[in-house]
Amino acid sequence: MANKEGKSEIVVGKCNSERVKMKNKSSTTIESLPDELVFNILVRLPAEDIYNDAMLVCWKWYRTIHTRNFIDSHLRHSTPGILVRNFNFKNNDSFIVSMRQDRAVLSEFSYKFTGGGPWSCCNGLIVEYDYSKRSLRITNPAIKQHFAIPQFIRPRAHVIYPSIAYSAASKEYKVVLTYGISDGGDSCVPRLAILTVGVDQSWRDVCTPQLSQDMIIIAPVISEGFIHWPLERTHVLTLNVATEVVTRTPLPEGCDNGFKFYLSTGKYLSLFVRCTVFSLEVWDLESDSGEWTKMNNIDLESQKSKFEHVNCKKDSRRFVLIPTVWLKCKEVLVFRFQRPTGVFFAYNVRTHEIDWFELDCACHFRNFELHTSSLVWLT
Repeated sequence: MANKEGKSEIVVGKCNSERVKMKNKSSTTIESLPDELVFNILVRLPAEDIYNDAMLVCWKWYRTIHTRNFIDSHLRHSTPGILVRNFNFKNNDSFIVSMRQDRAVLSEFSYKFTGGGPWSCCNGLIVEYDYSKRSLRITNPAIKQHFAIPQFIRPRAHVIYPSIAYSAASKEYKVVLTYGISDGGDSCVPRLAILTVGVDQSWRDVCTPQLSQDMIIIAPVISEGFIHWPLERTHVLTLNVATEVVTRTPLPEGCDNGFKFYLSTGKYLSLFVRCTVFSLEVWDLESDSGEWTKMNNIDLESQKSKFEHVNCKKDSRRFVLIPTVWLKCKEVLVFRFQRPTGVFFAYNVRTHEIDWFELDCACHFRNFELHTSSLVWLT
């Protein structure tokens, strides 16, 4: 529009002016997002994405992610997977098996372990042996943090299985070692050593008559606040991580015979007793009370035709289904086979569906642990 001097000018009418005001009013930055919305979005992201990317977006997100409330909430929202580690020195690769849309999905585990030997997981933390320093250390692979553990030195001590567990009462992590001291003959005297992470500067021995020599060679099973050592045909020894008291729990009546397998559900210890080749009796141990609860049996008899491709007809005795890990809060049970094979299957106990998957069978030495990718750390 031209003015009296013949020069053009822009006239903003009321309608356009209102539109500009509305546009400016509705423009939103990351910093202006509501705290609750930011929290609920971030808490559902994988730990690696949060640590590598989201944490660097802005100070607001950085501060949110570093709060105890966020770290605990993220852990509760995270879904565990099976961390499968090879002990073949030529192939030290590890994998994560997770359930997505009721299918088993394999992905490479990017963290490279420093050494071999047994190891243990709890809330995303892994206790492993650091060969360069000849001592144990705690690692969170997702956030690339390491914590050195004081060396364990005992004369004539033979250590096999380290464990890490969390005490919710004291909000502390504890590393537990089962070891034996040679008595000068062919046997060892069993011992337990405990170290409260970030508190103890040296290891503390737990002396109790409940210990058994079999603990030295048995891999412990970790549940919520407890560490268990199944002593095959008779009972289970359980360490309360908070009180550091060891108790002895007899197996349910009638479970003395047959193949037995033990797994952690996360909260409880599960006992599987083999009834037939394709069926298992299931019990859960409530560690605080020491009581066993009978659960629904696992029965695959009606689906046994699906196993013909892995059945060893030359030696049927070696065809044993071995429960390996619970996934999705006791909804999915992963099985492997006793004879050397890379074939696994995930069985949905609710829908009775079976999903097959396979790992590299070149390595017969594998370790399976339930692992959650988390932001948990020890400081």
